[in-house]
Amino acid sequence: MNSLAVLGSALCLALSASVPNPFDPSSYASSDVISRDIVIVGGGASGSYAAINARDMGKSVVVVERTGRMGGNARTYTDPSTGGHVDYGVQVYHNDEISRNFFSRLNTPVVQSSFPLAPPVIDDFSTGLLESNVTIADLGDDYLRELAKYPYVEDGFFLPDPVPQDLLLSTAAYIEKYNLTQSASAILTRPAIPGPLLDIQMLYVFNDLNHPMLDERSGNALINANNDNSQVYENAQAELGSDVLLNSVVTSAQRGNSTSAGVQLVVQTPTGAKLIQAKQLVLGFAIVPENLQPFNLDARESSVISQFSGDPYYGGVVQNTGLNYSDSYINQGATTPFHVPVLPGIINLNPAPAVEGLFYYWYSSLQPISQSQVESDVRDEIKRLQQATNATAQPEPEFVAYADYTPFHPRANSQAIMNGVYKDIYALQGYRNTWYISTLFVTGSSQVWNLTASYLPQIVQAAS
Repeated sequence: MNSLAVLGSALCLALSASVPNPFDPSSYASSDVISRDIVIVGGGASGSYAAINARDMGKSVVVVERTGRMGGNARTYTDPSTGGHVDYGVQVYHNDEISRNFFSRLNTPVVQSSFPLAPPVIDDFSTGLLESNVTIADLGDDYLRELAKYPYVEDGFFLPDPVPQDLLLSTAAYIEKYNLTQSASAILTRPAIPGPLLDIQMLYVFNDLNHPMLDERSGNALINANNDNSQVYENAQAELGSDVLLNSVVTSAQRGNSTSAGVQLVVQTPTGAKLIQAKQLVLGFAIVPENLQPFNLDARESSVISQFSGDPYYGGVVQNTGLNYSDSYINQGATTPFHVPVLPGIINLNPAPAVEGLFYYWYSSLQPISQSQVESDVRDEIKRLQQATNATAQPEPEFVAYADYTPFHPRANSQAIMNGVYKDIYALQGYRNTWYISTLFVTGSSQVWNLTASYLPQIVQAAS
């Protein structure tokens, strides 16, 4: 070895010795080392449910949440003038035992309801053209007949091998093949299915627009008694107290291959870096590659998770619209197949049930865009609605709340599904002491709670 090489090797050794090991507890103040049975990253539906119930099962927990609040896609705006609430994310919960017990556990009052929707005004928001000849029918027997063929996609993706090719048909192709003319409009106006509606595999429609969702639509749903669907998460956050690290992100991770090795996370918090040492890790956020970068995925994990991606999706609250408060506005393309809305654009614009004059909207796009772009487009679409409906007043809309739900409901492509990507992601549960519990498998909040409840006994056992 020449002298330059020797010098370089010595320098590398010296540098490595001088750089603190981020997973060495002695590199931190004792107050910055957190030891728990279970660390949960993401304080949304799955993370909140897991934290409260794991505690009740005798395990210590800590939650790492990147935003300043728990609740995930449950977003609520409080009107400063009236104190009334506007839910512009999660609208209803399923009236099932898991949901009722969770609300009761967190002293959160609920009442039975159905999905709130005022009489619809149907309009092509991209042009402002009212469509008086277009109607939206309820889901019919034609859809229910097809849904009954695939019970294994209602609570996840427990797909047979081979995967039925019909499930991989685009929504448009499936509707045409099985002549779902009675239900087509209802299928394609489901607001929680983001992205290019006609191109999405029918598998994802059946997984989302399933029997629990249909049950909610028929009236077997729960809403917060105070019109504040975020309250259950606020109560969870209050109970967890200092075991929630808000405005905090994981920057690096070590995850062992054996249960005894556990997991270690370096977390950047508003008060500096902290080291979390835990036996098990629960990931309660959208499982897409960009969100998993700090977790040091191995080749097996990367090969599976790299196959998922989510679509951009946004929402917010707007006032001063000049629109009739008693109407709900639904975007339907005038010239598009099956009248799907032109994207990017508003999907629905609905009056807030508890605060007169406020509307909440959901907005879908094929590419990520900024808040200013979303609100500029929403403003333009509302101005076109004012003209189309001959609004008496046509004021300038004012935006009072906004949420970016991206990446929304991750999906895989058809080739990955045929190759068994869902079998592979289920096989990762518990691997390297890590559990994936989120909207990767189910979409409604109550179904996420049920999914989390089904895994908790295994997680708790592994953390023993």
